Amino acid sequence: MSVRFPISIPLLLRNVKIVGPKGFLTVDMILDTGAALTALSWSDLKVIGYDPAVAPERQEIITANGIIEVPKLSVERIAVADAEATEVEVICHDIPELAGVRGLLGLSFLKHFRTVIDYEQGYFEIS
Repeated sequence: MSVRFPISIPLLLRNVKIVGPKGFLTVDMILDTGAALTALSWSDLKVIGYDPAVAPERQEIITANGIIEVPKLSVERIAVADAEATEVEVICHDIPELAGVRGLLGLSFLKHFRTVIDYEQGYFEIS
């Protein structure tokens, strides 16, 4: 299985499926190879059945406003087209509004796959 997307800046992945115990959401996310963890909003995590307020783990992250602690948990599944990973660690953090983008897809998802970003040829591939 291999999925290829054209490169845009930022690298926007559309229709990413996030699955939890009470259902799923399909959201647009930015690929962030510099982020160790995938970031999803508080409200989106609640919709699919998680309560970040009672997540047992916290993660320190660096933001434009300094270092903050955010809830950290694992979601059942994240899928980008046919590329699907289970038990993906995510942090609960609302990223600044950017044209409907609802999260950052980080290394906690990408580590499950072979990924290629080929700027010269203009594609991102996950397999």
